[in-house]
Amino acid sequence: MFDPVSLCMQSSVFWMRVFKMQHDAYLRALGAFAANIPHEDSVELAREAEAMKQMLSPSGKTGRSGLRKSPANKPRASKAEMVVA
Repeated sequence: MFDPVSLCMQSSVFWMRVFKMQHDAYLRALGAFAANIPHEDSVELAREAEAMKQMLSPSGKTGRSGLRKSPANKPRASKAEMVVA
């Protein structure tokens, strides 16, 4: 006896298995690529992060306050600069 629901389910299961095999192969390839990427030493990384903190903070304090200008300190454009040619 022909059962279209059963046939549809068998087809769905087949394509789900194919998709899972492709997905697993993709993840294995990504893992192989990630394993071959050179990693920095944690000491070098920490040293670089500290240097970036000192370079970005104007007053020697570390934090986000030195990274953004407040709207009061922002220079305003003149009317001549706002005119679009």
